[in-house]
Amino acid sequence: MSAKLGEMLLKVGALSKTQLDQVLQAQVIYGGRLGTNLVEMGLVSEDELAHVLSEQMGAPCVEPAELSSVPDQVLRLVPIELIRRYRVIPIAVEGKRLSLAMANPHDFKALEEIGFVTGMVIKPRICPELRLNVALERFYRITRPTRFIKVEGGLRTSFEAGSRPPAPTMAPLDNRWDTAPVGEPVFSDQLSVRELAEMMAAAASEKEVVQALVSYISGEFDRGGFLRLKSGKATGVQAVADGLPVESFAGFEVEVGNMAHLQRMTEEKGVVLCEFAVGDAEGALVRAMGGKLPASALLLPVSLGGHVVGVICASDGKGRLGGGAFELQRVGVMAELSLEMLSLRRKIKSA
Repeated sequence: MSAKLGEMLLKVGALSKTQLDQVLQAQVIYGGRLGTNLVEMGLVSEDELAHVLSEQMGAPCVEPAELSSVPDQVLRLVPIELIRRYRVIPIAVEGKRLSLAMANPHDFKALEEIGFVTGMVIKPRICPELRLNVALERFYRITRPTRFIKVEGGLRTSFEAGSRPPAPTMAPLDNRWDTAPVGEPVFSDQLSVRELAEMMAAAASEKEVVQALVSYISGEFDRGGFLRLKSGKATGVQAVADGLPVESFAGFEVEVGNMAHLQRMTEEKGVVLCEFAVGDAEGALVRAMGGKLPASALLLPVSLGGHVVGVICASDGKGRLGGGAFELQRVGVMAELSLEMLSLRRKIKSA
């Protein structure tokens, strides 16, 4: 099915042969659905993926507006245990027909059981996995799966794939997160997710990955930066404010244990959207990026080998954090993929 999806995307011009080769390589290493990898790497938008999947599987796709507000009475039609088991969402009712958003409309076991329990005729609707996960979290508080999760023995698995080879180990990080020379670079142009994906795929060092991250943040938010996590401390690597580099950020360092939101992010390995007030210990992070308090901030972990090794932090006074959180999570996944690819290349060369 993956090859067929890739061929269809090539046919409609949504993907180049080089890009398809890159994502197939990533899929072999990291597992997961081809479509999910494509979206996470920023090579295909969710809308493009949804319509191609619809053509491929012969089922109508769910439009974003249909998932924006589903009536409570519709959401309650399917028992929560079936929602959890099959990861589906009822979105509309027409007489005795129930439209069901699902990643695999050919899951006949799910269709049969839900139809039997509800007494309705099920109309399957294709929905990209990432979009479905977000909706499940919003409507049913079913925690969204992380791109990778740590399992026993140090093995890693995606929410789609089975077990895989041990995660590559990283050499000490200290010397590879060095910032660019003072005064470089000046961030000005807004970077699209697809352009960022190309930069991540071509990155030859961890420093280039951070540079790409900060370039993206510069075009989306007032300010933001990347911090390295090691030995219970968060150390500033690179930051930008209003399109200009914050040269002093490289000298910033805090104890993670003194930062409640930062500590929660590392423990839960998930995104944290928070408010920093005047007097908060964590306000020092916003000030280090050239901001003022009170301020809204978004913290996103970057993991490697099952451990959080870095933090993406963004702050904004224009209300863009909430809407940009999902895109930033995609960017964080791309950074993890890029860092692991660098680690694998280094491991192969030293073998």
